[in-house]
Amino acid sequence: MMSSIASKLRALVATIVAMLIGADVALAASPVQLGGGSAVFDNLIFVVIGGVLMALLASVAGGVVIAVLANSVSRFFRRNLPTDEEMAELRTELRAVDQRRPRQIRFEIGPSAEPFVFSAIGFVACLIIFSLALSAVPQPVRGESLPQGEEAKPAESAALPKEGDFGKITDGLPVGDPESGAKLFNTAGCVGCHSQKKGERLVGPSFYNLWNTAQTRVPDMSAREYLYQSIVDPNAYIVEGYQAGLMQQNYAAILSPQQMADILAWIEVRHKDEP
Repeated sequence: MMSSIASKLRALVATIVAMLIGADVALAASPVQLGGGSAVFDNLIFVVIGGVLMALLASVAGGVVIAVLANSVSRFFRRNLPTDEEMAELRTELRAVDQRRPRQIRFEIGPSAEPFVFSAIGFVACLIIFSLALSAVPQPVRGESLPQGEEAKPAESAALPKEGDFGKITDGLPVGDPESGAKLFNTAGCVGCHSQKKGERLVGPSFYNLWNTAQTRVPDMSAREYLYQSIVDPNAYIVEGYQAGLMQQNYAAILSPQQMADILAWIEVRHKDEP
């Protein structure tokens, strides 16, 4: 009884196996043709059936898992994503905010406008260069015409003469003002190098009794002439114990004839016949 059931079971399994591998169904009708009921054949059949069943079970289980995950993801997005009404309301709010925001003017230069921009920049640069060049070139000044019968007077020379007949030069100076000469002594820089006290030595010799000393410095030269030359040409005569070049060398250019007359008048009044 048990053997007949096993034989029928083997025949059914053989038929299924034959269908799965594409063999003719008739081959599974007789168990003798498929192995004669051997243990090896029985084990092979059970292995194949077990593998097929495991594959089917795995497919079903995988499908179920995938379906569950997909359903969970779908529910998550349905719960968290905004609805169409909410999206429409959000767009309306953004438009309102954008309308309230002040618009910014944007200036953009497109490729078609670049040649004109470069031309304008070049024109401005050339204009600036030419303007600087013209300003550097001295322009002639148009003078006013003199009335008929009048001749142009030569301009007074700004520099006092350093050479020549100093007697005639000093005689040609205007009348000096001792008070103005005293002010010049303090403003022209003399006070910083020359003392007015007896025996006090600064950068240069003291002005004490200077008028009398100047009368004896150079033969046939008056004190006025000697002092004049010593101011316009300080290195002409160097007092013993002093070096050349210590005194300012441009007094001939910065002093006017009136100022020279004032300083000489002050020395004569202030530093002559001092005890």
